[in-house]
Amino acid sequence: MKLNPDYRLFDGNMFVQMRALLADAAPPAGRDLLDMSIGEPQIAGGDLLMRSMSTHNEGWQFYPKATGHPRFTMAVESYIARRWPTAAGLVDLEKQMLPVPGTREPLGLMGGLVKGTKDNAAALVANPYYHAWRAGALASGAEILYLNAHAGSGFVPDLGAQPEDVLARTSIVYLCSPTNPQGGVMSIAQIKAAIKLARQHDFLLVMDECYCDIWRDAPPAGALEAAATLHAEEGGDAAQDPLRNLVVLNSLSKRSSAAGLRAGFVIGDASVMALYLKVIANTGSLVPTPLLLAAADLYDDDSHVAAIRAHYDHSFALAVRHLSVTPPPGGFFLWLPVADDRQFVWRLMQEQAVRAMPGSFMAEVSDGINPGAGYVRLALVHDHERTEESLARVAALYDADSRGAA
Repeated sequence: MKLNPDYRLFDGNMFVQMRALLADAAPPAGRDLLDMSIGEPQIAGGDLLMRSMSTHNEGWQFYPKATGHPRFTMAVESYIARRWPTAAGLVDLEKQMLPVPGTREPLGLMGGLVKGTKDNAAALVANPYYHAWRAGALASGAEILYLNAHAGSGFVPDLGAQPEDVLARTSIVYLCSPTNPQGGVMSIAQIKAAIKLARQHDFLLVMDECYCDIWRDAPPAGALEAAATLHAEEGGDAAQDPLRNLVVLNSLSKRSSAAGLRAGFVIGDASVMALYLKVIANTGSLVPTPLLLAAADLYDDDSHVAAIRAHYDHSFALAVRHLSVTPPPGGFFLWLPVADDRQFVWRLMQEQAVRAMPGSFMAEVSDGINPGAGYVRLALVHDHERTEESLARVAALYDADSRGAA
């Protein structure tokens, strides 16, 4: 039977590549395997979620609503007002915000919303990339182009450096802040510049802010406050949609250490949201109402998020102690520079029984280079005892001969 050949793109999934690389690695006998390769929180986010699930554990016989629930909308409105005060009341959330089952599905669906909108279209994806961004770019039917992110730019891709002819045919752009996996943070000026380019060249800017509440010293700027600032600078014209050409995705997976809840929200351009609502009402996954009410409780509370951040802060302090690294401003990954990322990961499994992700598996070659090459992604997602043991084993291999240039 013939199937869609475009989906062969997924054959290069980073986990498929990692398993192939480590297929012949034989870790030392009797040593527990420590897995630092998956960005999945391994710590609970406190007892609030469990209490909320018990409180709202009814109504399962009813179909979820694509538009969500007023209680969830109120919680998101309150969260935005606390997290990005300048964006409070920027748009009517009942018209321009929808609940999502995590960010992966909506990221992928966004591409289909712009399919066929431009001739010889291009879809621009931050590189290294999260696989859902690439899936969305594929769904757009456009030529996929990768925006390299380097240490010299704070691991943030330079959208403005793209040639005018490329931007003119661009239909969708995927950016992320804090960046995944490097933990770089876009300044509000950089986000504003990206929004301006989206409007100038009429493409959809998709901002993935899954890690926006996992930070070290200061909360990162967000696309909503950037849009609010631009709207004010433009005179606050009521006839202009403050979020035109922009969608922002947010999730509780990292914020509340609740990846299994599959809950978050998307907010953006009114026309985009109207079409997205049609799509999910016909074929999308909807968040069950009891889970949405539990999600509302999580968005209403910041104390458990502060505790989660403190946990990751200590994890990075352990990384500093063992590896003498500088923690990234955001996220929970350590983007460790090495001489040869594939060889380092293979030896890490063979000699230390630690599984990690080669950075080169998370990126594509663009402009002649793979921006993930020479880095290893280590997920600091476990309890501190397991994290310290993992980092001690990494440090045993991370000597002067294996270190790369940052």
